[in-house]
Amino acid sequence: MLPLYFICVTIYLTCVAAGITGTGGPAKSKSFTPKSKSTRHGQCNPFSTNFTAGSVSQHPLNSYTTLQSTGSPFIAISPRNSYDTASGGGLTLYLRKPKGEVETHDGVNNIVSDGATINSTFVLQYGKVTFDVKAPTIAGVVTAAILIADQHDEIDVELVGGDPHRWQSNIYAPKSSDKQPLWGVFGGVHAVGGTIGEFHKYSIEWNESEITWSVDGRVVRSLSASKTMINGTIHFPTHPSRIQLGIWDASSPIGTSEWAKGPIDWKNAPETISAVVRSVVVECP
Repeated sequence: MLPLYFICVTIYLTCVAAGITGTGGPAKSKSFTPKSKSTRHGQCNPFSTNFTAGSVSQHPLNSYTTLQSTGSPFIAISPRNSYDTASGGGLTLYLRKPKGEVETHDGVNNIVSDGATINSTFVLQYGKVTFDVKAPTIAGVVTAAILIADQHDEIDVELVGGDPHRWQSNIYAPKSSDKQPLWGVFGGVHAVGGTIGEFHKYSIEWNESEITWSVDGRVVRSLSASKTMINGTIHFPTHPSRIQLGIWDASSPIGTSEWAKGPIDWKNAPETISAVVRSVVVECP
């Protein structure tokens, strides 16, 4: 489950993508617009990237810019120095020690850092997405490669630094009838076959009735829509979703910190922590 910052940014980008962020209106520049292959069961466009120059644009957060007007398939919604594609080895996501004196009390840090967040400028509805990722093995740090909808549906791959030999799968599909958020209710934990500190290919295969997660071509979990029934309502992601890549500090609140094996011990951790996404591939039904 993503931190509140990620969710708030996604809400903002819903308006930006629609060109309704204030006085400017939609941009008139030539845009990057993948032509989705529409099927009876959704939309998908085959896509792959190893994050060469130009594959990620920086969001200027002004009223004249839409997501697709950047000309790039991905856009950074975190500060410019929070990521790098110049090294030629994929997309590097940074989490830096926060400014000020970090103090730990009762299992949480008093200051939490903001790490990199990168969104795709396109959406897909059903298909297979494979992320080739190497994550830091530092307790309290979470690396996420997910699908996220403007309606807050999520399909997650989460790499928890304090649990280096395992990775986690999850979904989140809130409904108006829910009395409280169902965070973690549909989560799963799986062996990596090595550690998350090595490159592995994590896949999400999604159709209208089932989601399958795999690592390095090995299926570890399948979840059917019928298994997501709670209080008479199906909680299964169905909305067109963006790809989101991120690294975040899970040092607070206490429940998040406990889940992430945190908080981060900044006295002993590097001042700059990084994850690498070597490639992203979208395959369509």
